[in-house]
Amino acid sequence: MFRWPPIARPFPTLGGNGNQAPEGQPPDAPNLDDEFYPALFDVLKVRHILLWKIRPEGLPAEVVDMIVDVAEYWPSVEFAMEERRVIRKDVDEVLLCTTPLCYDEKTLDTPSPKLLPHRTAHPCRKIRFHVVSHDQGGYNELHRLGTNADAYNGSFTWFDAEVIHNAHATPQKEAIQEYLHPEVRHPQHFGPDNPLLLPRQNALQRNRTRVQRPQRHIVVWHYLDGIAADSLEAEQLERSQGRGRNTFAGEQVRELGPGDSIMVWARSRFPGWVNYVNALSVRVFWVV
Repeated sequence: MFRWPPIARPFPTLGGNGNQAPEGQPPDAPNLDDEFYPALFDVLKVRHILLWKIRPEGLPAEVVDMIVDVAEYWPSVEFAMEERRVIRKDVDEVLLCTTPLCYDEKTLDTPSPKLLPHRTAHPCRKIRFHVVSHDQGGYNELHRLGTNADAYNGSFTWFDAEVIHNAHATPQKEAIQEYLHPEVRHPQHFGPDNPLLLPRQNALQRNRTRVQRPQRHIVVWHYLDGIAADSLEAEQLERSQGRGRNTFAGEQVRELGPGDSIMVWARSRFPGWVNYVNALSVRVFWVV
């Protein structure tokens, strides 16, 4: 199985993996609206300039690849949830599913979907999730807002991200449509042996426990991530950020291939618990 070497990447408290409320953000909190995201044409044009327009003979392709990757000058596509969702006790609901990686969305319903330019068999480089959500609230909310150490302890509303391989193929496309547009969403019974009863170590993001104010979570999966799930660092990040400890190693990104999609689930468990999802978006970056 293909694997990149595990290279640790720093996790800032307020950068790509920060957790902030939509209101009253600190001055250095990221403003997603101010970021520039190059289109595929922009990236191809820059590569052409570096390869052919720098005299006398242009830069070697290997050097151009390094420049593009260090600058993270990658094309990307963003997907957003259309409306607010409310996920109640013992309900699992799909919020969105990304377009198959490196496929032209306009051609997915044709007999021959078109592949977009990409480099390597595993071209994904970064996935950024932006979630604004909260649970039903409850006691001691001010304490929980101010204490990161136990802010996510005992949370029973959360999000998972599932990889759908070969999502451009007909059987997977039909299954995805059934998940995205169910006629009726009934509560299920989750027994003690059901792996989805509680948040797992691969949980995308938990809500802060019993906090009714909307909270913003920005979760970034990067191909250079390399924090082992059984490390003390992963344990500390899980407690302080509400992410599953298995999501810090970067394997989810490094193993994505063309045609793979990311499906985001919202979950809620036990009487009285509600997952209010105000907004959700996913931006997928790949290398050209």
